[in-house]
Amino acid sequence: MKPEFRAMDRSILSGNPGTDKTALLLPPFAAWSPTEVLAHFRQRAVDNYFPLNPGKAKHVASAASILENQFTLNNETHRLGNGFDWLHNPSADLEWLILLHKFYYGRDLALAYEYSGDEGYADKWVALISAWIKQVPDGFVNSQVTGRRLQQWLLTYHYFVPGRHCQAISAEFLLAFLQSIQSQALFLSRNLTPEGNHRTIELSAIFTVAIIFPELSASAELLAFAQRELLANLRQDFLADGVQKELSTDYHHTVLKNFLRVRELADLNGVSLPEPFDAVIGKALEFSIYAHKPDGWLPAINDGDVNSYLSLLGKAERYYPSDALRYVLSQGKQGQPPTQHSRLFADSGYCILRSAWGERPYTDGRYLFFDCGDLGFGSHGHYDLLSFEMAAFGRSLVVDPGRYTYHEHDGDGVNWRHAFKGTAAHNTVKIDGQDQMAYQCHAPVGPQPHAAVIRFESNQGFDFVHGRALSPRYEVDHQRSIFFAENEYWIISDLLSGCASHRYQQFFHLPPPSPAPIQQLNNRQGQGICLPNLLIVQAPRAEVAMHIESGWFSPEYGVKHAAPVLSFSQEGDGIRWFQTVLYPYRDDAPDIQIDSLPVSQSQHLATPMQAMALSITLKTSDTVYRDCFFVSHLNKPAEYRFADIVCRAKLLFVRRNLLGEIVSLQADAAESLSIVGRTLLDSIDKPVMLNYRLNPTKPTLSAVWERAA
Repeated sequence: MKPEFRAMDRSILSGNPGTDKTALLLPPFAAWSPTEVLAHFRQRAVDNYFPLNPGKAKHVASAASILENQFTLNNETHRLGNGFDWLHNPSADLEWLILLHKFYYGRDLALAYEYSGDEGYADKWVALISAWIKQVPDGFVNSQVTGRRLQQWLLTYHYFVPGRHCQAISAEFLLAFLQSIQSQALFLSRNLTPEGNHRTIELSAIFTVAIIFPELSASAELLAFAQRELLANLRQDFLADGVQKELSTDYHHTVLKNFLRVRELADLNGVSLPEPFDAVIGKALEFSIYAHKPDGWLPAINDGDVNSYLSLLGKAERYYPSDALRYVLSQGKQGQPPTQHSRLFADSGYCILRSAWGERPYTDGRYLFFDCGDLGFGSHGHYDLLSFEMAAFGRSLVVDPGRYTYHEHDGDGVNWRHAFKGTAAHNTVKIDGQDQMAYQCHAPVGPQPHAAVIRFESNQGFDFVHGRALSPRYEVDHQRSIFFAENEYWIISDLLSGCASHRYQQFFHLPPPSPAPIQQLNNRQGQGICLPNLLIVQAPRAEVAMHIESGWFSPEYGVKHAAPVLSFSQEGDGIRWFQTVLYPYRDDAPDIQIDSLPVSQSQHLATPMQAMALSITLKTSDTVYRDCFFVSHLNKPAEYRFADIVCRAKLLFVRRNLLGEIVSLQADAAESLSIVGRTLLDSIDKPVMLNYRLNPTKPTLSAVWERAA
């Protein structure tokens, strides 16, 4: 397989494309002999580059296979012959060949050499690069591959040349290496990807070449170009809320890492960057602080792997110190927590609902990442509007399955790219068996679905987000609200409105199974399951069917593990609801009972199903709570009646103890409220938010009434 590539018109290069030193190097270096040039680069100070990590025995082990031309890339291994063809792909997946040309494996050779001093690793590095230079035109595959390769070549160069007397490095090789470096950098400057993470990688590579090799004839031109374009690209790459516009948590950090490299190199070399540069990076770091789960891992939203970028944040802290960053890096032992515990990033549509930062141990924190954003720029968006990932007590409990592959066709006949990218692979609702968008592997085509946050509210004891998704593929309006009750558990309410009859499937993707089996709850408790550290429960309804199906989870590219999927399904026309309680627990699951509460509303509005209420009873070894939750997705105000409550509000949560005393009460867009016949809020013109807790000195309903009045 030989992919299409863009070959560079070498006439656009400054000077001769060969190794003519007069075209390659500035004076006085151009007049030096090759031996003198090699001596210069060997003796030159290296304090203008990143600190180098020491080699370890593990790098020697990893490099052993490379010596034999055996490459394991994206968890797929191929052994290539001596003098192999760089343009031939032994894999059916183009990503394998792309990784071969990015040269990440060169780092193992360099670190093995640093650790052992064995010249065989240097000989192999020189042989691979020399063969690549002879066979491969500039721009093979695409520009971002060139950018990645330049970064790896410059990294490994520092292990073999500056301050070294490596016998494998000849003067002729060094000149050919420098010529190729300059040629590739010039190619990038004239063939930049228009936008996105690829452009950032390419500009970072150009900047690095220009900084590291001021002796090259094109370096001044390349540095001026990179400085000018980097700021414009930084502003283009990140949304106003600090989230990278491809809306992938992984690629957000890829871009952030490249801009941080630019910042560090600029600092090491006394190069100034414009002030707006730091402001944008600061916002990008804020998103990273919130996006990392309490256990330090990052959810793989859209394309990407399950990663932790805390080490990257540790490097960033040197240039962008903050109490919040130090707090997250130290797991609450240093610094100060962020001012908000939950956060909406409005431009991306990403929302994190989490428990207080002061949770101890830190990893016990409850965390939910809600994706209420569009697909994002480019091809990395999954069809996952209104999906989420949830973690608590140091474990990911409801997961995004990941990406697995960019390759569509496999020998088993399954389109795995679609299987992981489609709507059914996410924790949302699939309608009539259709994806939210017509499937395309590499880029969205045609009308796209749209998601938006309707309401977000977060303060002490009150966290709520309400989102909406519309797809051109069907006429259904999907609204999902998530309420975080008492910093303890989540209530997810899905309202699905359509004129015709539709089939609705709601999915919860679970991590690969633990030794403890999934337990199905009994009818008294509700319809749902008990997992280690998590209850997923709905009120029993005859029209809703529950199934446990087989699914997949991919923590990294090319790797997938079997994992269970819980689904609830129903069919019908008009308005349909799913209301789901997600209750995480540390040790012992509480005895839970979920029941639907009949809701009625004022006579002039004949849409009672746009509001629903739940009764949630929670029993532990030392407490019993009876929670009542109500939510309406109706825009017009109405008076609702359920249980012993009458209210005009869009959301209400009431917790009572075993004696019937109100422990806490939260309401959103409330105009009036009475409980057991006692008026707590008189009818008012302007809706308000209520957030009250029982006064321990007045453990009666009147305590709440006095504070609400």
